Amino acid sequence: MSEIKTEKKIEIKTLVRKGKENGYVLISEFDEITKEFSSVDQQYIRDSFEELKIQIVKTPKNYDEFKYMTGEEAIQFLQSLSDGKTKAFIKDDDNN
Repeated sequence: MSEIKTEKKIEIKTLVRKGKENGYVLISEFDEITKEFSSVDQQYIRDSFEELKIQIVKTPKNYDEFKYMTGEEAIQFLQSLSDGKTKAFIKDDDNN
C-alpha cells in the first residue's frame, strides 16, 4: 500500500478495533477515513477488513452476525432453535 500518514494509520487502527468489537463498521466511517486513498488502497483496506471478519455496512441493521459462521457453528445454532421434536441436524452415531 502506498504511503499513509501516521494520523490515518491511527484512524484505521481505531476503526479496526471498533470493527472487531462490534463485528462491523459503518461505510460512512470507512469512506471518511479512506477518501484520500486511491481506489486500489481502499480496496486493499476493504479486503483486510473482510479477512478480519469485519463487515462494512450501511447501517447497524445491515450487520449479519451469522455471516462468518462455520458449518458446525451453523448446525449448533440451528439445533439450539429446535423444539426437540425433530431430528434435523443430529449426527448419526454410525457416521461419527
